[in-house]
Amino acid sequence: MTGESFYLHQKLRDFDEFCENALNWDLDYRQLEAGNFSSELLMFGNESALFTHAKLERRLLQKGTAPQDLITFGVLADPGINIHWRNIDISDNKLFIFPPGGELFGITQADFDVFVISLPEPKLDQVCASFELPEFRKLVAGHEVFACEPQLLDSFRSRLRQREREITGHSVAINQQLLLQQLESELADYLIRLLAGRNQSVGRGLLRKRDLALKSAENYIHESANEVVTIPELCNASNASQRTLEYAFRERYGLTPKEYTLVYRLNNVRKQLRQAVPVKDQVSRIAQQHGFWHMGQFSASYRKLFAERPSDTLKQNYY
Repeated sequence: MTGESFYLHQKLRDFDEFCENALNWDLDYRQLEAGNFSSELLMFGNESALFTHAKLERRLLQKGTAPQDLITFGVLADPGINIHWRNIDISDNKLFIFPPGGELFGITQADFDVFVISLPEPKLDQVCASFELPEFRKLVAGHEVFACEPQLLDSFRSRLRQREREITGHSVAINQQLLLQQLESELADYLIRLLAGRNQSVGRGLLRKRDLALKSAENYIHESANEVVTIPELCNASNASQRTLEYAFRERYGLTPKEYTLVYRLNNVRKQLRQAVPVKDQVSRIAQQHGFWHMGQFSASYRKLFAERPSDTLKQNYY
């Protein structure tokens, strides 16, 4: 174990603020449903081990990367939760492993509640050796999602909750370095046991025509950035019919293609407003840069999605 330990436990009501406070993560979230955002974030660790518990109460598009130089595991706090992660649907008793340096792309619902553990690979190799197993990378063989033995995963969840109570209940009094050492060894042991006793790895299914069309449409929207994208343009870019795209977007995001493009641009406006200097007409200038010309309609759409006025987002930069 090396480096200074840190402890963070906050309730956050802004998804960009959540991303900024997620130490060692590079995150970019987009809100997909209307309403106030709320979250709770617990992080405890140092540069070689990290214990995280995150709760998010809005449907989000999550993009970004996990901590560098560590192997990061995710376990849903409740097996009844469903997420779409890197083109795999995850629920029940599944353990997922973030690709080192790879892109995180997930769609999470308003009940998202996850434990995330980041550990050094040499420690995982050490535990593998003690169990007479192949080294970690050979054990997982490039797979990212594993269906685990339910009772063992439930035991792991219980232990994570117990450790969380110790961390939050005694954050000042505990010997943080000693607790981190215990956590690193204990959690590495649990995780290798889960992987060694897994029922099977979960691979990505073959992409349907609808999935391929959706991916092309998403890329076109993201690359167009500030421009207004029309449905005919999306159909042409994805080589798919409007009906196919309607089904694909509703299935993945719960939104029509038109609604998704609007939500995506509104999120882009919000991110720019949060970084801008509050001056006269700043809101209208930024809105127009993203293709919004009717300020009354823009403000109504913005307020409906984020439950705040664009001017309120801009004013936050004063503080």
